[in-house]
Amino acid sequence: MTAAFVAAVAVWGALTMPPRHLALEAPRDGTIPGIIHVHTDRSDGLSGPDEVAAAAARAGLAFVVFTDHGDGTRVPDAPVYRSGVLCIDGVEISTTGGHYVALDLPASPYPLGGEARDVVEDVRRLGGFGIAAHPDSPKPQLQWRDWTAPFDAVELLNPDTSWRVLAAMPGWTPKRYLLEALLGYAFRPEEVLAGLIQPTSVLDRWEAQTSRRRVIALAGADAHARLAPRNADPGNSRYVLPLPGYESTFRVLSVHARTDRPLSGRAAEDAALVMRAIRAGHTYTAVDGVATPPSFEFTATNARGTVHGGDELGIGGPVSLRVSSNAPPGFTTIIHEAGRVVSSQRDSQEVRVDVPEAPAVYWAEIVATGRSRELTWIRGNPIYVRSPEPAAAPPARALPTASAAIFDGASASGWRVEQDPRSVAAVDIADVPGGRELRFRFGLAGGSPAGQVAALAFDTPSGVTPHDRLSFTIRAETPMRVSVQLRAAADKAAGQRWQRSVYVDAVSRTRTVFFDDLIPAGETRTTAPPLESVRTVLFVVDTTNSKPGLSGRIWIGPAALQR
Repeated sequence: MTAAFVAAVAVWGALTMPPRHLALEAPRDGTIPGIIHVHTDRSDGLSGPDEVAAAAARAGLAFVVFTDHGDGTRVPDAPVYRSGVLCIDGVEISTTGGHYVALDLPASPYPLGGEARDVVEDVRRLGGFGIAAHPDSPKPQLQWRDWTAPFDAVELLNPDTSWRVLAAMPGWTPKRYLLEALLGYAFRPEEVLAGLIQPTSVLDRWEAQTSRRRVIALAGADAHARLAPRNADPGNSRYVLPLPGYESTFRVLSVHARTDRPLSGRAAEDAALVMRAIRAGHTYTAVDGVATPPSFEFTATNARGTVHGGDELGIGGPVSLRVSSNAPPGFTTIIHEAGRVVSSQRDSQEVRVDVPEAPAVYWAEIVATGRSRELTWIRGNPIYVRSPEPAAAPPARALPTASAAIFDGASASGWRVEQDPRSVAAVDIADVPGGRELRFRFGLAGGSPAGQVAALAFDTPSGVTPHDRLSFTIRAETPMRVSVQLRAAADKAAGQRWQRSVYVDAVSRTRTVFFDDLIPAGETRTTAPPLESVRTVLFVVDTTNSKPGLSGRIWIGPAALQR
């Protein structure tokens, strides 16, 4: 019986085993292969950076970008070569609207977290490069939801998302695919993992973004070498399997960067070259589990010159688009523009098409056709054909026509403080050059994050209608984020709250928070604050963007409700 069972499994595996990847001619496109979005044992990965780099070297990669989970306050490791692989240190930040991978980010002076739009703003202000990670994950905590935030890039391919998508599908067939993959993994791991890749459900969203601004398309390996249950993270579950391994994952896909010059072996210089290529969109993604090594070049030429994927090209007559690759027979090269197919050619390694003079965004992909299921083998970044005029600025908010002061520099009357039982807070008036300001002093309790909070409060017993905004000047001892909140009850234990975070530093600035820009802070019965029911305006410091044990001072100048 045992022999029969083993034989049956072997036959089943042989019948369902994916074909071996195609071995192609050596690439000639001048790019270097690497991988982005890798976790080590510093967060929820299985192995340390040295072991991960050794696996990357065996997979033939030139660079690897570590993105362990964190809040951005850790000083990133300096670039270094390990096992001949350039190792670059990044971070994956959790937000209320999904996960955000930040590269080239110096240590933040305060924890990054909270709303996705705030983290995107902070990463950009600090000089980092941000990627909306696994945007189409079926797991709500992982799925990117803020498509209005000006993120720099988006992961259009993530193997971890692919198996989660299959596991979430109804019916037996997707589960059978996963079971077959588990059986076949021991024999052809990279081909099996490539076979699980699902089409991204956010391609239309990405295309819509590129019509307005540059958004880089990337792939993230999301490598942990630890497989947790579908609704769990590897670092939070006791039940994990040590697969797929790092090396197998690194053989599934790669990000190819077109650097300005060859790598020199000097880690800091080479990391700058790689990051410059990523920031410029001089990259493409290849699924090596289908065919490898890849070669791909997408260019556009008109009277103004020739540019590559990721670049902008000024309006200057008809445009000649060219895709050069080492695509094997049976693969189809497709050029897209605004949701339509400009050109689709099968069995061709050189594709040329002329398009008329007009603003447009073109991008190219090569699809592995002739298989049991079509799969994008290579996806490049767009070429933006645009006029030299800058993009139109978003419409400005109407200036206020009425104002009701809640602090005019005369006294602290009506202002008070709130804090948790272990933290401290106080408010008084401070004389400063040119007037007086509210001085809010706070000290969050130390230890692990456990609801530490300190707040400056102003009661509004009649609500805040008919006003639509709060304007104030604010500064702090050190850079930080302060949550401006409206609470719909005087009792802080029972009140529903809506909030908007603002960045504050040592320079006094006038800030305006519009009430229709607030989102719920915790559970509320309505998405927008019922202004007639608001009983308290709050300036809150908590562990969303401050570490336990933090103490400091915040100064608030003229403040008014406006409409």
